Amino acid sequence: MAKKIWLIILFAVAIYLIMGIYADWRTLISALKTFEWIYILLMIILTTVAYFIRFYKWNFFLKTAGVHLNIKDNLFVFFSGLGMIITPAKVGEIWKGWLIKDINGESLSKTVPVVVVDRFTDLTGLVILSLLGILYYSQGAYILIILILIFVGFFAAVRSKWISNMIISLLEKRAGKYSKNIKSLHTTFEMIMKPKKLVFMSFISAFAWFFECLALYYVIFGFGESIDIVISTFIFSFASLAGAVSMIPGGLGVAEGTITGLLQYFGLSAAVSIGTAIIIRFGTLWYGAIIGFSTYLIFKKRIN
Repeated sequence: MAKKIWLIILFAVAIYLIMGIYADWRTLISALKTFEWIYILLMIILTTVAYFIRFYKWNFFLKTAGVHLNIKDNLFVFFSGLGMIITPAKVGEIWKGWLIKDINGESLSKTVPVVVVDRFTDLTGLVILSLLGILYYSQGAYILIILILIFVGFFAAVRSKWISNMIISLLEKRAGKYSKNIKSLHTTFEMIMKPKKLVFMSFISAFAWFFECLALYYVIFGFGESIDIVISTFIFSFASLAGAVSMIPGGLGVAEGTITGLLQYFGLSAAVSIGTAIIIRFGTLWYGAIIGFSTYLIFKKRIN
């Protein structure tokens, strides 16, 4: 695991070096010198607020699935899971299911669906925010339509008796002694994927992501530039979706490139766009990863 993390970090360094070359190092450094670093603190505060709103959503889904943790253990699981933010589309957050199993022995058939649906609403929240700016950048409509169709298909597969029974029967033939877990997984999915709950939590997710979109808005402001709040919301949410869909660890390169390209599209210079992308990704990607690994390493004794 440690080796993979170092490979991801080296990949990130390579990406940022390429971005620096594209912007011209001297121009980029000059732009960074003009940046008001107080906005780094504001970015961290906004991102932290977003994490606690997501914790509310995570806790809601856990309780709906009948999984009960005390607040300290749940905070440990949630924030440790942030370390997996650098995995492709954050799929590594399934690790949280194993953490809960270590703490109270809860079955993975209850916790893994919670992780999946929690990520599902993260993505639907991003789609909601991205729709705000589609009038400014109509080319992005195709990606959003594809994602919406995927979400509808996943929802239909879980809620439709005919489709779900067909999938369960196919999986049971391959699962062998684990076939009971397949039915338990589906039962949990049904419990937490009721339409009203999904819609409500998707908007809670959009509210959480908006704080990170707001962080992008203020980082741009830190460079002495300004951009419409609706556009900054669209740029960050759309770039985050692009990074998730790419299945590249942490969306590295894709999210940064999308942010840079869209900022230039809306009138910012290459140096300011790249500087903004690097800073906002530190605050919304690497900050989370640092919190995640630090939380696990410091408090892991509580699950031994």
